[in-house]
Amino acid sequence: MTMTIEWQEPLTAAEVVERLTAATGREPEVASAMIRDYLDDTSEQLGFSVHRWGLDAGDVEEIRRGYEWVDYERGETATEARLRAAGYAQGWNDIAATDDSPGYSGHVDRQAALWTERARGFEAPADVPFVEHEVDAEGWSR
Repeated sequence: MTMTIEWQEPLTAAEVVERLTAATGREPEVASAMIRDYLDDTSEQLGFSVHRWGLDAGDVEEIRRGYEWVDYERGETATEARLRAAGYAQGWNDIAATDDSPGYSGHVDRQAALWTERARGFEAPADVPFVEHEVDAEGWSR
């Protein structure tokens, strides 16, 4: 949940789904799953359920940013996306440890930080294999 100084009017569940659908181009069912994941993650972080709390425009933006890289169209769950992110983070960190080219090291550091943040709070079980997907130069799955 976002903390803001200025008051933001709470949105209805339907309004949140509508805004996420418009902002992401995803189906309403996917937007509902994104909201559920967000509330589950927030509840876990706080140690109590926030599923009955109202969401505002700041929450909608945080959900959009937090889940825009999850490939829901391929059926990827947030947990699977975090597993993928953990693998990418390790790869970028490995490159960062060996690369010392001035022009490339900043990009490598940014990618390592990005994928590490996306994998935040997730440790891959040792018995679950990481499935590599073809990625572009920025690390986006294709």
